[in-house]
Amino acid sequence: MGRIVKDMFLDIVEEWETLWKDEMDFYDFLDEYVEINDDQRTYVVKMRKKGPEFF
Repeated sequence: MGRIVKDMFLDIVEEWETLWKDEMDFYDFLDEYVEINDDQRTYVVKMRKKGPEFF
């Protein structure tokens, strides 16, 4: 089970390094574009929906 999570994370890192590294920091990439589905153990790269900002 741990191996699947490790492989998924390595895939995410590889995608960031090949496509997004020059665009944004890795943590921003995870925060804004990576959505992990725990039930299916998959990930999707897309802009996450942001909730309303409170001041």
